[in-house]
Amino acid sequence: MFPCNVTQLIRIVSGQTTATPADEPVTGISIDSRTVKPGDAFFALPGSKSHGVLFADEAVAHGAVCVIAECTAAEQNQSRSPMVRFHSTDSVEIDSRIIRVSSALTALQQLATWNRQQSAALVIGVTGSVGKTTTRQMIASVLNREFHGIQSPRNFNNELGVPLSLLQLKADHDFAALEMGAGRVGEIRKLTEIAQPEFGVITRVAPAHVETFGSLDLIRQAKQELAEAIGPDGTVFLNADDDAVRQMEASVRGNIVLYGFSSDAHVRATNVVTTTNRSVITVDGREFQFQGPRHLATAALAAIAVGRIAGMADSRIADGLAGFQLDAGRGRMVNREPWTVIDDSYNASPASVVGAIQGLADWPNSRHRILVLGDMLELGQDSAAAHFEIGRQLASSKVDHTLVYGQFAESVVEGARSTGMTLNHISVFHDLATLQVMLDCIMTPGDVVLVKGSRGMQMEHVVQWLQKQGAACSTRAAA
Repeated sequence: MFPCNVTQLIRIVSGQTTATPADEPVTGISIDSRTVKPGDAFFALPGSKSHGVLFADEAVAHGAVCVIAECTAAEQNQSRSPMVRFHSTDSVEIDSRIIRVSSALTALQQLATWNRQQSAALVIGVTGSVGKTTTRQMIASVLNREFHGIQSPRNFNNELGVPLSLLQLKADHDFAALEMGAGRVGEIRKLTEIAQPEFGVITRVAPAHVETFGSLDLIRQAKQELAEAIGPDGTVFLNADDDAVRQMEASVRGNIVLYGFSSDAHVRATNVVTTTNRSVITVDGREFQFQGPRHLATAALAAIAVGRIAGMADSRIADGLAGFQLDAGRGRMVNREPWTVIDDSYNASPASVVGAIQGLADWPNSRHRILVLGDMLELGQDSAAAHFEIGRQLASSKVDHTLVYGQFAESVVEGARSTGMTLNHISVFHDLATLQVMLDCIMTPGDVVLVKGSRGMQMEHVVQWLQKQGAACSTRAAA
């Protein structure tokens, strides 16, 4: 973050103290007492099982120059409130370092907004029902070829994650690629007020988190909040192949760049070729390659579009895309011998599962294509129908065998059977141990196995088991 001192920090977060604090420099922030470094401000946030205030003494012991903590409603109503007391300590030294606020989270957001205002970096917001993380990573990979910047760590995309990401910004940064997620209308608008993005990238509008949103139209409204937040001098990048995203054009005040396969897209792919774990797209006669299956081409097109508007030459953009690496759990190939394992276990929605099926079907030189699919969660009343439709998609794919696991496994089977798939191509399981026994029976060297499911289904355990079995099989073969 940009440096400030404790007095400035108190003013930024509208804090109160009971003693005049030492006006020490603040060089960073932490929300975890275990990671505090000398010069940090420690934000004592409430958690689901504990509260950060319980670790104030540990934070100060590690070098925190101040602790931002919440006061109670009763304390706020007193003209001279007593200091928040911590169960773990009542030392005078720690009390003198406490900055009292009504909400530690709001204070963190205020500091992030201030930090953003100090920076001349180009801030790029990325949102959508699917593809946010991959698109954000590809954009950062492209821009890093020519500029110095930051991106959201992991999936830091909510009311806490976006401020934490922004607080990474320093004077030498040229850009920040920030992922923005939401479970309700209004949440992305709040994130844009903090981040003040100049570029906005919208990937897809599709069923995801329907349980909290309530409808697909409300999902569209939420994602549109990013498009609406971009000022007249900014640029909004819209997926030309998604009708719901294209509806957002009327809400854009700034420039519009359409990307995709549609004939009127400004950045348009005219061809996609997939080889083992890599794809090549052709844009304006030039080839761009990236790691991953063909359904990631849309994310690559968004990155190309952002790179071009940022002033980069296609050759540099191509270098950046070629250096992109998939994260664990997001379609990365983790095993080659004796069978290929594709780990797509991080999460699942209807759109991403369809993309995974297409990617598996495209996999070259495979003896058998096997899909291991866990439930897609947070779809509410649409859950059964969504899983039924996945079954229909499977029936017309080149997947040789599907192993489905979870509460809605039977719905997938019903969908597959409705279009003529026979039961010898699909199997239902209600525990992972039995599923793994079945996998052990049907897998042969040269097969490719793709594992996917929502985070709560813990499909990464299947990936780990496959890797262990593959290593054992290779050892036996070598012996």
